[in-house]
Amino acid sequence: MRLHIGGRLIDLEFRQRTVTVLLVFGIVTLLLWNASFVPAIMNASKTGKSARNVGATPVETNPSELEVKAPEPVERDQWPKELRRSFRMDDLQGPKSRKKFFPVAMEAAAPRRNAILRSQKDLIRGQRRAPDSRYNINVTNSDQQSLDRDVPDIRPPICRHFSYDVDSLPAASVVIPFYNEALTMLLRTVHSILNRSPDRLLTEIILVDDCSTDDHLKAPLEKYLRLLPKVSLIRNRKRVGLIVSRMAGARAARGPVLIFLDAHTEANHGWLEPLLDEIKRNRKQILQPFIDAIDAMTLDIGPAGIFHKGSFSWDLRYTWLRVTDHEQAQAHEAGHPFFTPTLVGCAIAVDKQFFFDVGAFDEGLKIWGGENIELGFRVWMCGGKVVTVTCSHVGHVFKEFPYRFDGDKEEIVQKNLMRIAETWMDGVKKFFYASTRIYEFKRAEFNDEDLASLEERKALRRRLGCRNFEWFLYNVIPQVEIPPANARFYGEITNTKTKACWEVKDDYYIGMTYICYFHKIIPENNFALTPDGLLRFKDRCVKITAPTPALLVAQCPTGPDGTPPDSDEIEKFGFWEFEKTGTISGRLVAKRLNAKGVLEFWCITQVTNVLPQHKGTQMPQLGGCGNDFQEWSFTYGFDFSRIPKDIS
Repeated sequence: MRLHIGGRLIDLEFRQRTVTVLLVFGIVTLLLWNASFVPAIMNASKTGKSARNVGATPVETNPSELEVKAPEPVERDQWPKELRRSFRMDDLQGPKSRKKFFPVAMEAAAPRRNAILRSQKDLIRGQRRAPDSRYNINVTNSDQQSLDRDVPDIRPPICRHFSYDVDSLPAASVVIPFYNEALTMLLRTVHSILNRSPDRLLTEIILVDDCSTDDHLKAPLEKYLRLLPKVSLIRNRKRVGLIVSRMAGARAARGPVLIFLDAHTEANHGWLEPLLDEIKRNRKQILQPFIDAIDAMTLDIGPAGIFHKGSFSWDLRYTWLRVTDHEQAQAHEAGHPFFTPTLVGCAIAVDKQFFFDVGAFDEGLKIWGGENIELGFRVWMCGGKVVTVTCSHVGHVFKEFPYRFDGDKEEIVQKNLMRIAETWMDGVKKFFYASTRIYEFKRAEFNDEDLASLEERKALRRRLGCRNFEWFLYNVIPQVEIPPANARFYGEITNTKTKACWEVKDDYYIGMTYICYFHKIIPENNFALTPDGLLRFKDRCVKITAPTPALLVAQCPTGPDGTPPDSDEIEKFGFWEFEKTGTISGRLVAKRLNAKGVLEFWCITQVTNVLPQHKGTQMPQLGGCGNDFQEWSFTYGFDFSRIPKDIS
């Protein structure tokens, strides 16, 4: 007789002893397995813990705008023990907690794993979605990747050695609004939270559907979500936008901590505990995890490089500001959190009571745009702090259009930003208006309803006793320079062909760098062209030193006894004209009156320098006009004549 065991043919006549040993070993293993695993499943079934599905109707919602779908109970399939997931604190936080085990939230779905996998496969295969181009994400790639995929742990190494007293931390409700989101991106967001969050620390996940139109996000999605633990779904009856949808989830949430995530994010290892630990230490702060970029095409998560904090531009775009060297060292080597003036917006954590005390999200901001900047301004100015938690990492796809609009997108966003400027920026809001109204499509106007709603936010500021915006600039973000009050053009000067921008060297020669503005601020590279024709750099000016073609930063010309220079003195020093080819782009023409009284002029061009100083480097220099590398752009153009009359 022959028997298949472990993929091999075993002759029972010659190997009877081996078979006996194997059979005994198998019987003992089976008995031990039944003694430990089956009672655990039975006990969990009796207490309802393994089948817990948080889907009760959320409280404090407005029934006229929202409809709540409560998941129904489902039958459970047996999940084999070897496939069960478990969470060990020492895997994430080092040897200090090696003896303590905490199950992740997804483990409650263990008995339903087979049903989940079947439903998952049917849902993804059965979706009739739009082409990838609508999502600005490689959804085809996403559909082929596991919803439970592993991700690289790219936290600073020190973070893996931190331990947390999980039993003492507050629990969180995670709110995820979505509108026609790519199905697998949305579900991977949910799965990453369930797979990497201790069950004890996750109260619930609340999905808020902002009236999606895709069929697979309706009944098929609801059916699948019923299989997942701690997940509930709110459906808006009409489009209300990201901000109001977040507020619907916040009001429905039962946890003492709120975490708002975009629907195309992915929680990394140990992401939750550091956030909750910071809130436990100080509840009067808004937190964000360190955001890692997920490539929209490959879906790879990039490693953390140079650390940045959130900033803002004068036209109120979100920008990145490089942290100081000592902040970088403290964050990377010691895992310390660091202050950030504004928020990225895709991942926010906050104590629920503090969130509502300080004014929550401004629901007068429509659809999407500006809420991350407004919240940063408000919390800092009204007694709180805004912090990036270095040891908490969440991946995010930075796609071109993060949220779809019903109506005129430019008008909606511009009105949002006007509302922020009017509420919080005090006198320097003139730079916002001057830099945006230079464009015709950004000349939006408030209606009576907008003005009435705006007064409510101004009243909130008075009620909270908030500081002024000057305090914010000097104490929270001193790196941001206030432009000269009469600047016509301001910011970095960038070559439109090469994308390199001007950079002042240590010896005051002007060179070029490719580390330029695109979504970040390099404060040391801001130039201002003023009505007197001078090109200014801080308290100095760019001097024309012909016949030497290089540009040099020098003391500005002055009149007798330090008085402002007259036109003759400026002409001898050298003055500038900007021949516009676009709103903020054109040719920079340098002019100077030579010793013979003849007015000379040159067009500035980017060249490879052949002079001894900085030989072989890229530099802007004087040259004849007509070169392909002579079009330049400023970060901002200012038209102060278009500031609303009631603004000084």
